[in-house]
Amino acid sequence: MASAGFLLLTLAVLNSAGSSQGYAFVKIHCKTQNIGQYEQESRLDCVIHYSKEVEDPEIVVVTWSREGVEEPVLKYENGKLTSLPGYSFAEPSWNNKNTDVSLLIHKTAVKDEGVYTCYVTTDSGYNKNQTRLSVTAKYGVPTIQPQPQDIDLNTDGSLTCKSTGYPKGRLSWFDKDNKPWLDQPEVEVLKTENGLFILSSTLKIQRGSAFSQYTCKVFNARGDEEAEKSFTVQDKPPSARGLEQGAKDTKDSNRILATKIVAPVLVVGSLIVGLLLLLLYNRRSQRDHQVVIHMEEGDDQETEGDVQESLTTGETKTTLTDNH
Repeated sequence: MASAGFLLLTLAVLNSAGSSQGYAFVKIHCKTQNIGQYEQESRLDCVIHYSKEVEDPEIVVVTWSREGVEEPVLKYENGKLTSLPGYSFAEPSWNNKNTDVSLLIHKTAVKDEGVYTCYVTTDSGYNKNQTRLSVTAKYGVPTIQPQPQDIDLNTDGSLTCKSTGYPKGRLSWFDKDNKPWLDQPEVEVLKTENGLFILSSTLKIQRGSAFSQYTCKVFNARGDEEAEKSFTVQDKPPSARGLEQGAKDTKDSNRILATKIVAPVLVVGSLIVGLLLLLLYNRRSQRDHQVVIHMEEGDDQETEGDVQESLTTGETKTTLTDNH
């Protein structure tokens, strides 16, 4: 029993010694923090350092993995290199003698953000180290959308400012003297499918405002200003406003006048059509009545002629009888 315990202790000591020796001969130095630009190349720097005792070392295995992802993003093992799309060694002509095992991400996305582990095994020992990638997307120049479109100082309305970037920043409004707006409106945040943030802020404007120019500025997550956009609310002169109002009143008056004219015309037109139909009906009735009268008179004349012919015939017969 004692011999078995001694054997286990010996194996543990030997394993610990081998592990320490592997780490003693090979060291991986990685840049702790890396910042990658969205849709640009990102390089995660890691370099192998050997101790003086190592001569002509050769790399057997290199594995790059990202936290939360089961499959390695890049793996070199016994001369065979495999990688996920968009990942490669930073050195184009890398081989198993090259101590620069840095990882290159060709088109950085928000999802690439996280902690990466580089594990290296050589014929002289092994080691691993970690590095972190943070992704940023510079916020673009904001857009300002007025509501209504023809807003002026004598109109109630609003200005909506929007800008897209990463990580989450903020929007702020400033007056014409570049002083921060006292009552800053709430900033709404919408996350897109590619992980970027759309910031939106709506500033309410009341008619008669003392300011004619408003500036929207976007700040990144560190609080640095990245871009700004100004909007000038037009102050239309009374004459212009009068002309616009006059044109509107004229248009309304014309529409009302047209309604007043069209309605009587329709009524009169309907009456005229009705009268024409009535006259046409009366004339047709009279014509039909006259035709009937003529037909009756013709029948009467024909009857009288028959009687006279009969009487004449009768008289003739009577005369002939008397002669006999």
